[in-house]
Amino acid sequence: MGWKSVGVKEDVKKIIDEIARRRGFKKYQVIELAIRQFAKEQKYGKKEKKYHWGYDIDRELWYAFKLVNSIAQLKFAVEEFNDEDRVIFYKKLTMQTINQIEERLGIDLDNVKKALEKFLENPNGRTKADLNDETKIAMARILFQ
Repeated sequence: MGWKSVGVKEDVKKIIDEIARRRGFKKYQVIELAIRQFAKEQKYGKKEKKYHWGYDIDRELWYAFKLVNSIAQLKFAVEEFNDEDRVIFYKKLTMQTINQIEERLGIDLDNVKKALEKFLENPNGRTKADLNDETKIAMARILFQ
């Protein structure tokens, strides 16, 4: 992935900085999510593209919900049961969900996978918080792609 520069006015930069600070995002993530949301809201003429907004919104909500649910079940299995078979079972289901999202929606979830592995290796408050943060960013990407 290559990086390019984009110029913005001073007041817009301040808004981007503030949102990034409040949400814990990188500045490019704020811009990316804003642009993706803007693109989704554009209306297409009948000849340009047939589009059913409700279907995509429902589909994206479903996959965001499915991801959060899978991660929550896996964290619960690790924290409450500490049973290796149960953890392996929920890890498999979670990875299936992640792979479905990557394949069907074309969203890269490598950061979620890495955070998940770190959490499973050492399930402490820091790795759990990192997994939560990466899951939130992934949800935003799913919803605003």
